[in-house]
Amino acid sequence: MAGPARSGFPARTNSRLDAFLRRHMAPEVYDAIRAYEPCIVVSDSEKHAFKFVVLSDRLIYLTENPPRSLRRVVALRDVVAIDLIDDYPTFLNSPDREINQHIRIIYSSTILKKECERSKSVGKFLFPFHHTNANNKKVKKENNGPTFWRRKDSSLPNESSLRSHQEGNIPSKDSTSCPPSDLKRLSHVGQGAFRPLPVPSRRSCQSSPATDKAVHLPSCTTNTKEPQETPDSPSETFFKCNGNRNEFNLGNCLLASRLQSNPNLEKKEMELHLYIISTTSSIFLHLKNSWTNYVIKATLLQDPLYAREYSPIGSQKPYRSEEKIRHFSQLKSELFLKDNTLRKILCLIMELKVAAQKNFILKRLFWKTSDLFCFLVNKLHEYLPESRDKRALQNKSQRADELAAGIKITQTLGLMFRETEIESSRLNTLAAKTGTLFNLLVILISKPRIPASCSVLDGRLVADSTSAEMSFDAELQKLILEYTDTATALLYEILLVFQQENLGLGSTKFAISWMMSFLQSCPPIIAFVANIVKQVVKGLSASSQLLSPCQAVLLYQQFYILKSCLRYSKMLAEHIRNDYSEEFRYFIHMPALEKRLPLCYPITEPTTELLHEVLKLMEPKQCRTLTRR
Repeated sequence: MAGPARSGFPARTNSRLDAFLRRHMAPEVYDAIRAYEPCIVVSDSEKHAFKFVVLSDRLIYLTENPPRSLRRVVALRDVVAIDLIDDYPTFLNSPDREINQHIRIIYSSTILKKECERSKSVGKFLFPFHHTNANNKKVKKENNGPTFWRRKDSSLPNESSLRSHQEGNIPSKDSTSCPPSDLKRLSHVGQGAFRPLPVPSRRSCQSSPATDKAVHLPSCTTNTKEPQETPDSPSETFFKCNGNRNEFNLGNCLLASRLQSNPNLEKKEMELHLYIISTTSSIFLHLKNSWTNYVIKATLLQDPLYAREYSPIGSQKPYRSEEKIRHFSQLKSELFLKDNTLRKILCLIMELKVAAQKNFILKRLFWKTSDLFCFLVNKLHEYLPESRDKRALQNKSQRADELAAGIKITQTLGLMFRETEIESSRLNTLAAKTGTLFNLLVILISKPRIPASCSVLDGRLVADSTSAEMSFDAELQKLILEYTDTATALLYEILLVFQQENLGLGSTKFAISWMMSFLQSCPPIIAFVANIVKQVVKGLSASSQLLSPCQAVLLYQQFYILKSCLRYSKMLAEHIRNDYSEEFRYFIHMPALEKRLPLCYPITEPTTELLHEVLKLMEPKQCRTLTRR
């Protein structure tokens, strides 16, 4: 059926499907394809159909195997949960049953109430399990992997397994069953037989006080059939937002108006099940990452400044990949000129950043070779943590320019890491340039050095650290704070590179324990962790003012770094528990977070669950248990 999947970006491993996608998708949509995988599909309209699942940066598609038509089935904005189920599907024969990866995607939708009521008479659920049944639910949640959070919405009905008409109008040709060669692998539909699992993780067996509270994420679900890409569709508002409109508030308005105008509509949960016949497939990892990336980007787009920078201005030329490739090559060649000034380099890096932010293909080109990655890290090392130009130690203006350049370089590197986990070339580059990567880690956790204020007393220079801290220019203070935030965001992205390997679904070239062992051996890490805790306390206790979208995303990244330190470094875990227990007791807790994070931010619920994990890891017994794993 489906052979072992290759890690990395698989869109070039099937020439027939690749050609089909290129013909049936707009160029900018085709370039945004993240991954695809052959699988068996089970849903309301698919009964064990052998198909390809195709993942883009905002939609999940299905196409036949071999491909004949392309259908959008789930928008990432509607996803509620993505779980890896550990079970023995009875419709699979051995050995496929043993190597199967069962992925369940739960997403919200709007349906007709009368259809929902009619569905209640259905006596037996046709899926191999019922996800609302706590006794039968077996969700694989790796203790060493990232948290697989899910939304909770009190408006959703409990009977989430009910049939709906959402996909009822799909043409029969789009519900192709397995080819004859694959039918012999299938048996009649029956109840799935679960194999024994270890004791479920705490998130799958109990609810925390924090997650039991009403942290409801407003949904933008307005589709009654399938996600569309028409200009009038809410799915398009992600790319059409500006400083005053964004996907989530517009989606809420559209949803509210539709529900008010049509009382027969109501929200419910739907399920899409993918059975991957492979133990090495990384599609689950890609699904999780694309969903998380979407949530982060959707939160940032609620910031008018970010939305204005992201959104295209004026009339747009037709999208052509060839033009993007030429543009990247030109920028790269100009950056490598030896006689470039700092200002010229800064302008070129900003141009590269803006281009990569709007065109994913530039990120792919960035990782194709290692020279530009090494160039940016080496250039960053010229300015941070201290300047190689000794004159900058006395010249505040020059040092401010260097810090500004360091910020832009760090932001650009962070952008290149974002959403590129699908690129096998990225992993190859990082593996080949491990020394460069570790030099980057040291730079990120080190505090930038800036000119100190000195006074002359009795003919001698007397450096007073206290007066030096107070006499720094407001510009330097602002630049240091901005750099610290960008360094935190980039460290978060690098942590993901290492932490994703703990899922055991992709390459094993990196390990999170390896990275944390290196970091804890670097003296600056103690001061860096102290600054992270300080910034979290400041963000949660400064005032009753709500956090901005960018601050909310930064808070999520800070909690993620703290969680990694607590979980994977015994030394750092003991340091945080011993030195910052009072901060967690009085400032870093759930009530403070709930006051500062608006419910309308998509990042709110994952941040809440992440803080819950951090608080649990702060308990000495819990921390000792997890560091031994």
